[in-house]
Amino acid sequence: MPTARPARTWLPNTLPLTEWETIVPYAEELRTMPWRSFADFYEWLKRLNELEAALHEEAAWSFIRFTQNTQDLESRRAYENYIQHIQPYLNELRYHLYKRYWESPWRALLPQEDFLNFNRIVQNYLALYRPENIPLETKAELLAKSYNEIIGSLTVEIDGKTFTLPQASLFLESAERKRREEVWEKIQTVRAAHANEIEELFEELLAVRTQISHNAGFDNYYDFRFRQLGRFDWTVELCHNFHALVERFVRRLYLRLLRYKCNRLGLEALYPWDLAVDPCDHHQPLRPFQTEEELIEKGIALFRQIHPRIGEMVVFLRDIGHLDLFSRPGKAPGGYNYSLQESGLPFIFMNAAGSHTDLVTFVHEVGHAVHTFQSRHLTFLLQREYPAEVAELASMSMELIALYPSVFYTNPQDQARAWFHQISRVITLLPWIATVDAFQEWVYRNPQHSRAERHRTWVALYRRFHGDLVQWPASTLETLWHKQLHLFEVPLYYIEYGLAQIGALQIWQHYDANPQATIEKYLYALSLGYTRTVPEIYQAAGVKFFFEAEELEGLFRFILSHLRKIRDRLRLIEAAGSSETPQASTR
Repeated sequence: MPTARPARTWLPNTLPLTEWETIVPYAEELRTMPWRSFADFYEWLKRLNELEAALHEEAAWSFIRFTQNTQDLESRRAYENYIQHIQPYLNELRYHLYKRYWESPWRALLPQEDFLNFNRIVQNYLALYRPENIPLETKAELLAKSYNEIIGSLTVEIDGKTFTLPQASLFLESAERKRREEVWEKIQTVRAAHANEIEELFEELLAVRTQISHNAGFDNYYDFRFRQLGRFDWTVELCHNFHALVERFVRRLYLRLLRYKCNRLGLEALYPWDLAVDPCDHHQPLRPFQTEEELIEKGIALFRQIHPRIGEMVVFLRDIGHLDLFSRPGKAPGGYNYSLQESGLPFIFMNAAGSHTDLVTFVHEVGHAVHTFQSRHLTFLLQREYPAEVAELASMSMELIALYPSVFYTNPQDQARAWFHQISRVITLLPWIATVDAFQEWVYRNPQHSRAERHRTWVALYRRFHGDLVQWPASTLETLWHKQLHLFEVPLYYIEYGLAQIGALQIWQHYDANPQATIEKYLYALSLGYTRTVPEIYQAAGVKFFFEAEELEGLFRFILSHLRKIRDRLRLIEAAGSSETPQASTR
């Protein structure tokens, strides 16, 4: 694998991309370059692609460096410079060049199947583009940046030491309930101190986004954004079907898990500080790694067992420094894989502190990175920029596939607990996805709502999908959505996790029966990039994108059967352990 971007064929390799003035001559050449033949047209298209890919990678690095340290003035200025002084001009240029492409008779000679989504993306961009929205989109991005700065700066003091919120969250897995409550209260206190600031930030974002939608001729931002995300192969009805699925099937499983946890912990009622505790063994939280180096090295061994090619991908990312995995002060929240479109390489960013959830996040982002590697051979950026419902199939499937090798958990009990944690996480995540998605639909369809109405609606939706077994303090529950960065950075992008999770569960079911054939189908589907429709890409992976309730009943029976197997295995291990204890004490 090459360690640097390929040599450019048109743009100078040393062309600086931080000032629009240096880009103008190349932009003008694309505006005016004559086409005397299809060969001229195709050469022009490759040059347009080269410019877009180069600027995309420049934007990627400005974002990565900013999120690595939101307090660094130079990185912040570089990111703001791209948002304010490059992106607006690029958006305008893109409109004129896409229009030129769309109106060209030479376009009909391109292979239509490979360019289906390419053309749909271009047509959608032209339909939604409004020059008056460019400064509004810039403003929205800067507001979203402010959210990262606020959350990235939050720390709490525990036992005289300062911890970031991801680091402090490890204490919520403690066996000491008083300790958990104390740390939870500290985290909520620091979040509450910024709650009003975050509410005001969101309200400003809501106003800007609503104006963007009105400028584009839409009644509300929800309908505008749904189309802007390029959801060409499905409609809002699928979101509502997903909500109904969660309410009908998953909520029941979720409540059973909560009751099981309550019983295992010997509690009369569950409180928020009880939710992160492992019910299988709350005395000893799962700690699969302690350092970034250990996470990477064990990760390489894990992925090599799944498929040698995937293991080598992680080795390569380690060797070129494209893994930034551990939490530190000033680092932006969350985790991501950023595809660098000119070099065709991934960059993985996250906030690990040593928990099992951190391991799952790493595996998730590696799934995205595999997707980047598998599709990097495709010529055009718009053939590689697959939508989120495809991207998340890659990552969420990897979460389930990666639990089969016992690299991080050599102890059978720990491996069983890890399996229980992962399946429980799936069941827990689906109601949260439904809540966030339904909340966003309500918020953007009703932009004139008051803050009190927003809080009431969030609580009602949370109860609808989660029930009311957990005893939440009212003020905390009302603002629980503040922690979901997607609401601020990438509006409406969240239902994709739920749709992809259903696909991932199907892949897990196939992998359980035939690992080798399933992983090969998985890799093939990722290699298609976005050259096929979403249902066709899912089909290539051996699964269905559209789901019927009756079919999913069988899938949930499969999940339950695994939970029961894990429960029974843990009981046997516990029974064996308790029977050995007296013998050990008499030796």
